[in-house]
Amino acid sequence: MASILVRTIIIYILLSFSLRIMGKRQLGEMDVVELVSTLLISELASIPIDDPDIPLLNAIIPILLILSAEVILSTVKNKSEKLKESLEGKPLYIIYKGRLLQDALRENRISVNELLSEMRSQGIGDISEVNYAILEQNGSLSLLKKAENDMAHTLVIDGHIMVDDLKSLGYNERWLEKEVAARKTRLEKIFLMTVTDEGDVNIILKEEKRG
Repeated sequence: MASILVRTIIIYILLSFSLRIMGKRQLGEMDVVELVSTLLISELASIPIDDPDIPLLNAIIPILLILSAEVILSTVKNKSEKLKESLEGKPLYIIYKGRLLQDALRENRISVNELLSEMRSQGIGDISEVNYAILEQNGSLSLLKKAENDMAHTLVIDGHIMVDDLKSLGYNERWLEKEVAARKTRLEKIFLMTVTDEGDVNIILKEEKRG
C-alpha cells in the first residue's frame, strides 16, 4: 500500500511538471501533436500505478523522452511556418464575407446541422448574420457577425509571408512590399502584419531580444 502511495505521488509530480512545461491549455485548445503527447504520457503514467511489479523507470524514461520531443518540436514549429502548417494544418474559412463555402464544408466533413448548432451555441440565430466562419487549427469554429468589426486577415507571421492568404484576398507580394516600405521597415523585422476588409494595414514589429 505504501509503495502504491509513493508511486502515485512521484507520477503526480512528474505529470504536473510535464504539463507545466507543455503549457497551460485546455483539452479542446490542443493541436494534434500536443493531444497525442498528452494521451501517451497519461497512459504511460498509469502503468506503474496499476502494476506495482513494474519499475517506475519504465514509465519515467518514456515520459521524459516524449516531453523532450514535444518541447523540441514546439520550438522548431515556431521557427518554421511551413512545418507548423504541415503538422497542425491552418485556419480554414467555412463562411467568407457572408458566402457559405460548401466545398469547405464537405472537405472538412462538417454537416450543415453541425454548423447551425455551433451558431446557436454562440448566440447566432440566422446564417445570414455571419460574415466569417473559421475552422481553427484546434478544431473549434470561430464565428464573426456582420455587425461586428472588420475581420483582420493575416499577411505576415514572424517575417514569413502567408502567400495563400495574400492571394485569396486579392493582393500580391509587390503590394505587400510597398506597404512594408511605406512604414520604413523590412519584412524580416515584422512579427505580425494584418489587413482588414476595409484595407487597413497593421504591423507589429519584432521586439529586440534582451541580453
